[in-house]
Amino acid sequence: MRKNFEPQITFGTVPVSNIKFDIFCRHEIVPILMALQHLYFNKPVLNEILELIKKDIVGDKNEKLGCSGMHYWEILVLASVRLGCDLDYDALHDLANNHTTLRDIMQISRLDDQRFPRTTIHDNITKLSPETIFKISDIIVRLGHGFYPKAIEKVRGDSFVVQKNIHYPTDANLILDGIHKSIKLSVSLADALNISGWRQHASLLKKIKSILRNIQRTAKSKRKNKEEQLKKLYEELIKRAHKIIEKSLDTICTFYFTQFELNPTFSFEIDSRMSEILYFINATQNMCELAERRVFENEKIPNSEKIFSLFEPFTELINRGKMPFPIEFGHRVLVIQDGGGFIVHAEVMGIGVTDEKVIVDTMKKLQDRFNNRIHIASFDKGFWTPNNLKELSDIIPLVCLPKKGRRSKVDQEREGSKEFGKTRKWHPGIESAINALGSGNGLIVCRDKGEEGYERYVAFAVLGRNLQTLGTILQKRELKRIRRQPKAA
Repeated sequence: MRKNFEPQITFGTVPVSNIKFDIFCRHEIVPILMALQHLYFNKPVLNEILELIKKDIVGDKNEKLGCSGMHYWEILVLASVRLGCDLDYDALHDLANNHTTLRDIMQISRLDDQRFPRTTIHDNITKLSPETIFKISDIIVRLGHGFYPKAIEKVRGDSFVVQKNIHYPTDANLILDGIHKSIKLSVSLADALNISGWRQHASLLKKIKSILRNIQRTAKSKRKNKEEQLKKLYEELIKRAHKIIEKSLDTICTFYFTQFELNPTFSFEIDSRMSEILYFINATQNMCELAERRVFENEKIPNSEKIFSLFEPFTELINRGKMPFPIEFGHRVLVIQDGGGFIVHAEVMGIGVTDEKVIVDTMKKLQDRFNNRIHIASFDKGFWTPNNLKELSDIIPLVCLPKKGRRSKVDQEREGSKEFGKTRKWHPGIESAINALGSGNGLIVCRDKGEEGYERYVAFAVLGRNLQTLGTILQKRELKRIRRQPKAA
């Protein structure tokens, strides 16, 4: 059973209107909770958001059936705080159970000993799709524009890399990753049905780790026969990897044969456990083939064929050449900020997609969404192409897009205008927004897993940032109101 929120206030519950905040506090949770308090009393907007959450949580099922679960309002509050305050699920779990003001906003009685298990919080929050979170963020932006209606007239955009949470990839350590997981999953499967053959699995793994360390030491050394030594070590590593792959496949065959003996009607469908074992077996085999091509055939492997992580196979290598991380493993994320500080658009760019390929379509969608109210748009040289300038100028009155390379007389006149210069000086603020998303909202390294998890993580960060921006507006207004009050004699 699910509800938007508890309609009947119980004894010990502080009404949302009576919750007081320390507006002089500089902690990021204060503006987020103030923004949620403001949202709570805007019922049409709140119902629109809770309806979006309901679709993801319940789907086409009847919300009135089943055990009582977290209310949609509680899910919204915790989802907002998660990356609004740059928390992992352990820290969020602690706050949800012990932070008094947060529990007041969630409308939990101070006399209620209700506790949320960590898995409950994680499972409910991760049911929200990235599309839903971005829609909620857009609604928050709409609320913010109620305070600053002209904020959308100016926008600025740039892209940055959100890294995946992976170790630095080499052929040898990726082969080790595959072997490690293949052994672990095969042993688990063998133990479940008493299949023999894995008694010395710890020793097998230890020997392969020893080979990996020897490869790493040899690669760093300056000995004359380094290449020959590396070939011998890789040959031994690949040989042992193939033996373990064969052993894992034998275990799978034995599992299916045993199950069929016990139950002749047994279905040979591949379940999630079996599919995971087969994935790591295939990935290990693939990494061995790539290592053979590179080490023994001296072939240069194209980037499109390289694998950078077995756990995050959709990782992209991005060589931006910027210190302190000239090479990054993750995805580019495009963000566009308006004059009020709200992130009006955020987008995870696909593998191989660069800035100049997406900006025109993005700005067309934004102009449609905001009814052609964008008058000024600013971007850096990475977005430049002659066609981009032409198409953007057709939909936006003033486009601040510096040209790459040598400028013609026409370009010098365009970039020398007063309006262009003023907008260009305003543009670096987008770097401040990107830094805030990284240091304050967790967008340096994505801590969630999978392709959808990555997009959801970015969406949570943008939602948290927009709530912080809205809350800061409310906080400043409250500060002004207090300072206007006459002081007591």
